[in-house]
Amino acid sequence: MSRYLVNRCICHSRSFKEVKDHAEEHGITSVKELQAEDFCSCGCGLCIPYIELMFETGDTEFEPGAYYKKASRAD
Repeated sequence: MSRYLVNRCICHSRSFKEVKDHAEEHGITSVKELQAEDFCSCGCGLCIPYIELMFETGDTEFEPGAYYKKASRAD
C-alpha cells in the first residue's frame, strides 16, 4: 500500500470528507451534481474517478490508482 493517499479535489482545495459531507447534506448523488454547483470536480478532473468511488464505497481516502485497479479487476 502506498504511504500517500488521494484524499482531495486539488482544484477546489476540498477534502473528499468535505465533499461527502456536502453531498449528504444536500442529497447529491453524482459528480455531475457537484459540478453543477461548482463544488468540486470541475477543474482538472483528476478527482472524478475518486469522487465516483467515494459515492460507491463511502470511503474518503484512496490508494493512488484505486479506481483504475478496481476497474481492471472487474474485467
